[in-house]
Amino acid sequence: MKKTLIRTLACIAGAAIVAAIGRAFNNDNTNMPNQLTYPMQVDRNELLTIYDITDCPLDLACGQMPDTTQENVLLCAAAAFTGQCLDHFEHSNILGPHISGGILHEGYREDKGGIPFAERYALFVWEGKVLNGNMLPKKICTFPCDEVLQKAVAHGGMAFTQHWVIKNGVIYEHKIQPLERVEHFRSICQKGERFYVIANCEEMAYQDYLQALLDVGVENALYMDMGAGWNHSFYRDEDGQVHILHPKGHDYPTNWIVVMR
Repeated sequence: MKKTLIRTLACIAGAAIVAAIGRAFNNDNTNMPNQLTYPMQVDRNELLTIYDITDCPLDLACGQMPDTTQENVLLCAAAAFTGQCLDHFEHSNILGPHISGGILHEGYREDKGGIPFAERYALFVWEGKVLNGNMLPKKICTFPCDEVLQKAVAHGGMAFTQHWVIKNGVIYEHKIQPLERVEHFRSICQKGERFYVIANCEEMAYQDYLQALLDVGVENALYMDMGAGWNHSFYRDEDGQVHILHPKGHDYPTNWIVVMR
């Protein structure tokens, strides 16, 4: 009788332990690939598609575009300009300072139309990995910005250089496109403390795209490399479905912002 009671109690205790472990496993999203969180909010209005990347880790992929099979990649799109159409990759062929994989590369610099490089361009910087439970900030920085770049390097962050589109709530004076040009456009944008990748849903005139950004409250925006072939990009929705935003046109792009979970 005593042995039977002991065996019964042992079985009950064992079942309780197994159940507790099961509950802990099921509540731990890191162990459940099909329950991964989706930190990138995607919204649309009549004119724009808006990807909120504020709460996402980022990197700058250089030389090789990430594949759509990489399930941790939520958005991948061209970032900085490529200087020349080369048959091989060089960091020196990417516009301006950039950080990829936590390593700083100088890139090339150019002045156009008599406008100094440091006035025409700015940096988008993510300072790096989660520190003390908080994700380090994303910023749009004017030159010089050595201290910000070094902080991003120290924490495994990323950065790329691009042309101003909107600065302090005003359309940047030296425009990168003719105002009447009809095309798809894409920018990395800041509104308050939040950051977005914003693109027009359908082709429209550049001046209309700029106004659409202002209408949704964008305070600062940098251009992202676009045009046929350069605009090849994709995003993954919260159901895991990959959406190709533009077809691949050629092999000349050199760098891509990668939004991850």
